[in-house]
Amino acid sequence: MACLVAAAAGLLGVFTLPVLDRDEARYAQATAQMLQTADFVRIRFLDEDRNKKPVGVHWMQSAAVAVTTGEAARDIWAYRLPSVLGAMLAALGAALIAGRLLGGRAGLYAGMLLGASVLMGAEAGIAKTDAMLAGATSLGLYALLRLRLADLHDRPSRRVWAIVLWAFLGLGVLIKGPVTPLVLGLGAVCLAALEAWSSRADTGLAAALRRAFAWLKPLGFWPGPLLAALIVLPWLISVQIATDGAFLREALGDDLGPKLISGDEGHGGIPGFHLLLLPLTLFPATLFLPAGVAAVRRALRAGGAGALAAHALIAFSLPVWLMFELLPTKLPHYVLPAFPAVMAVCAWGAVEWARTRLIWKAAGVALSLAGVAIWSAALGWFTFTFDGGVAALALGLTLIAVLTLVQALTAFKREAAGALLATVALGLAWHGGGRGLVMPGTDMFPAREAALIIEAEALRAPGAPVISTYTEPSLAFSLGGAVQLTDIADLAQAWLAGPDGAGFVLSPQFEAHGAMLVIIDHSRLPREGEAAAQAQALVDALASQACRSAAVESYNYSRGRPVRLTLHRIGPCG
Repeated sequence: MACLVAAAAGLLGVFTLPVLDRDEARYAQATAQMLQTADFVRIRFLDEDRNKKPVGVHWMQSAAVAVTTGEAARDIWAYRLPSVLGAMLAALGAALIAGRLLGGRAGLYAGMLLGASVLMGAEAGIAKTDAMLAGATSLGLYALLRLRLADLHDRPSRRVWAIVLWAFLGLGVLIKGPVTPLVLGLGAVCLAALEAWSSRADTGLAAALRRAFAWLKPLGFWPGPLLAALIVLPWLISVQIATDGAFLREALGDDLGPKLISGDEGHGGIPGFHLLLLPLTLFPATLFLPAGVAAVRRALRAGGAGALAAHALIAFSLPVWLMFELLPTKLPHYVLPAFPAVMAVCAWGAVEWARTRLIWKAAGVALSLAGVAIWSAALGWFTFTFDGGVAALALGLTLIAVLTLVQALTAFKREAAGALLATVALGLAWHGGGRGLVMPGTDMFPAREAALIIEAEALRAPGAPVISTYTEPSLAFSLGGAVQLTDIADLAQAWLAGPDGAGFVLSPQFEAHGAMLVIIDHSRLPREGEAAAQAQALVDALASQACRSAAVESYNYSRGRPVRLTLHRIGPCG
């Protein structure tokens, strides 16, 4: 059931949302180029190597596209299927962790809550790494938990779980580099340290530490590290050779390094950023979070098996959360690997709902209502600001309002089953209304509009190259990759040097065509000086030379400004 909820939440929007800028479009275009060239080692976006993240998700996307639509179709939903699968695996991991620690009902609750949450469902519908990373990491944490719970004298079982952990660690590295090893390593060390600290009074801290870390010894069993190496090293060695050593140099120095020392690409934030967003990213499971925290506190005071569960959930969530809070670069999805354990805490609160004091229930209702208010306001703002469908908004908000009322009323009953079902339904309603209906109906997708107009008005001859000063990756993916992105100043200078762009040097794959499509982004035209005069001269020349033209009025959300594109077919119009 947990996997089905995760699949449903992810799929609500997979088929209706156009390709998103910028990361999703880059991932999808790089995968499409792998299928075009049959080169599954190098990762390239148009003419450039994309040496940022490992290849794992590209392989999964390639397989999904190959068995569904094929590369030529350019249907973004096919590229999103691995992310849906990743969300299902993450929900399964949450269910297994909570079920092993707290019982089957808690496991079902944790998996369903994670699958329906805003952050997990949204990542499930985007063709990039984070949903699958969460899936691999959550199952790795489950293997770590089973290793901890195994009988110290059951050597074969402990070795099996150690090997399983190494397998998921290797998969995580192949998906997104060091994140999974960091989460698993921090979880293991923190769990052992918490247990040692809690038992220090009986044997002394040194002895408690030795005993607490003893369960980690099977991780040194050689087949485990060998398996992880076999998962990662063949591709890593191949890509290093193919790129003359550039992959690791650029992935570590140009991508990871800046994230560790500053707010890379403007994605900075203060410590506490992720905590402040928690009522929105965890929504609608926030209803049970205060009760879950109260349950953890009770377990720590009581000791015994409950304390072990509390230690494990703290170890699997708090260290990685703190790490990303301290990291200068911040994006909401960074803390997603901690969500399975956080959802297990929420499920614990739901299981012990009858024991929960009224104040914690009220706090949960308040957090949930805050999430409803903010997300509903956001949907309304998008609709009225970006010319969305009012009918779709009304339908979505009505359903959300009804389920919010049901959730609030059932939250004060003795048992949590009714409130939990209302919570899961509320999450699915948000995904269906927001990602499935409201967002796709807005005018925030210039590449989609441009592609539709190009096809409807036959602005592009078969196989003709496209030169565009609108440089968002979504355009490259939407137009099949045969796009040369360029700066307006460079294009103007070269175009005006010869008739019909004779002075402009095309990339090799665009040579020897008798027609071309030129796209001008008017929001990036220079406003003064010689550059402005040249740009205006280019616009005028294209308007006079084009045998057919059209325009797109939309909004570039990546740059936060309206955009007007003019599309010109240059050459024979046959």
